[in-house]
Amino acid sequence: MDWLLITKIAATVLAFLAALGVMLGLPTTLLAWLGLLLVALVSKFQAVSGWALLATFFGCLIIEFADNLLASFMVQRFGASKGSVWMALLGGLVGGMLGGLGGGLLGGFTAFFISPLLALVGAFVGGYAAVYRWERKRNRPKKEATRAAWGTVIGRLLGIALKVGWIGALLIFVLGR
Repeated sequence: MDWLLITKIAATVLAFLAALGVMLGLPTTLLAWLGLLLVALVSKFQAVSGWALLATFFGCLIIEFADNLLASFMVQRFGASKGSVWMALLGGLVGGMLGGLGGGLLGGFTAFFISPLLALVGAFVGGYAAVYRWERKRNRPKKEATRAAWGTVIGRLLGIALKVGWIGALLIFVLGR
């Protein structure tokens, strides 16, 4: 049995799960890295060196940190106050959880597909709504509050693109070995 091939398939599944987790706003780039680690272990570090593992591990940490900085930067770039940065994070987490729970209430096979989608929508809506509400409580005009809230959405989209791109690079690295 070709264990390396089976491990590469497992690494591919982990990468897809990581990408799904990223869509939900979770720090799952390390999940994709775990696939790389498995390939290294099964190949006895012939397919992936220890140095490559170390470099990609730190790459995952940097990407996770950069994602949060990017989201914060975009919220502020669109004119939001400092408190909106925290509200965007909190609103995205709460919205994602509520959306996921709402899809889970459907039960069965349908929930398997609908729950992640509703969690993603909930994360965007929650972040947008939290920033908008925070800015309006600060007596900012509707137009400025709306602009700040859109910064949250754009920041989250850019962060998702950054993380999915990194996960794709890890997957290409794994499959090319």
